[in-house]
Amino acid sequence: MTTTSTPATPCGDEAELYRRHQRDLLRAVSRAVNAPQELIEDACQNAWAILLRSQPDCVSIFAWLRVVAIHEAYRLSQTERRHTHLEDLGLRTGWEAIIADRSTIDDTIEAREALRALASLPERQRNDLTLRVAGFSYREIGALTGDRTFANVISGRCCR
Repeated sequence: MTTTSTPATPCGDEAELYRRHQRDLLRAVSRAVNAPQELIEDACQNAWAILLRSQPDCVSIFAWLRVVAIHEAYRLSQTERRHTHLEDLGLRTGWEAIIADRSTIDDTIEAREALRALASLPERQRNDLTLRVAGFSYREIGALTGDRTFANVISGRCCR
């Protein structure tokens, strides 16, 4: 048996809520999630669409919108990371440009050390780490690389 939910009846104050809260919502989500502005805007618009569909009965609608938009931003960001290749980043702007965009000298030094450490890893470990950073789970990495030991060790099913 399949149940379908009927959309909630609009309250009628949605346009006023949007005018009152949209700019603050964008700012709040931008501070909470480090992502491109377009992704933040998409997440906020998704939160508004969810609000229109579900019409939650909340005391603080802004807090509800903020939480929903932040979750949407993380979800969109994870999807975007899965479709981004490290090689493409290096070709478009160069690693030096990415490092130079860091805010402090300490961040720059830390980024260079991280890149050196990454370069010193064996190729298989670099590939596995690249997949992990791209958002794949350990099981997915094991399936993609065909390394059953990798998936078993991470899940704790491998004996020593």
